[in-house]
Amino acid sequence: MWKYMRIAALLALLTIVPLTTADAEDNGMTARGIFTQLPASIFENTAEGLSDADKQQLLTEGHTEFWEIAGETEDVIVFAALPFRDSAVALRLFRNTADGSVEAAIGTLGGPICTMELWRVDASGRMVPIDTPPEPDIKEFLGQGRKLPPDVNPTVLICLGLGGLKAEPVFWNSSGMTQVPLANDVSFQWTGKSFEKQVSPHKEQTGERP
Repeated sequence: MWKYMRIAALLALLTIVPLTTADAEDNGMTARGIFTQLPASIFENTAEGLSDADKQQLLTEGHTEFWEIAGETEDVIVFAALPFRDSAVALRLFRNTADGSVEAAIGTLGGPICTMELWRVDASGRMVPIDTPPEPDIKEFLGQGRKLPPDVNPTVLICLGLGGLKAEPVFWNSSGMTQVPLANDVSFQWTGKSFEKQVSPHKEQTGERP
C-alpha cells in the first residue's frame, strides 16, 4: 500500500511543474515531442517493456495493455505501469536559458534500483546521448568520520529526481541488497544552464518520507 502511495506522490510532484511557453529559442520542444524521437530502450529495464507499435499506441490513445500516460505538461510526461501503477517511467526536460538547448532525462521510478538516460537536444533539434553528472563518493552520504562495514559494497546510481537528478546509493553484502543508515542526500539541481550538486541532510532525519 505504501509503495502505491509513494508512486502516486512521485507522479503528482513530477507533473506539478510550471508550464513553459514554447518559443522560437527552443523550437517548441516538448516532453511528448522528444519522447516521440527517443528510442524506447529505457523500457527494457521494466518488466512490461515497450515495443515500437505500443509506443505509438501509447502516444495516440494514452494507454496500452501495460502502460498509461499518468500525467503530462510541456516539460514532463509520466507513464505508469498497469494494472497496479506501482512503477513508472518519466521524462523531464531541463531547458537551457543560455543557448536554447534542452537536456531530457528519462528514467524509471518505483523500483529498488533505478535506471536513467540523459539526452541533449540542441536548438536545431539534433539529439545526442550525454553523460550523467559524476557519481558522488559514498562518503558524502555517510557523513563525517563514518565508514561502511567491511562486508558491504556500495553502488551509486544517478536517477530522475524532483527538481533535477538524484544520486541513489545501493548497498550490497553476501546476502544481497542491504540497508545502511544515511546522513546526507545528494542531488543535482538544474540551474537553468547546468546541473549543480547539492548535499543536504537525509530526509528521514527531518521527519520527511523519501
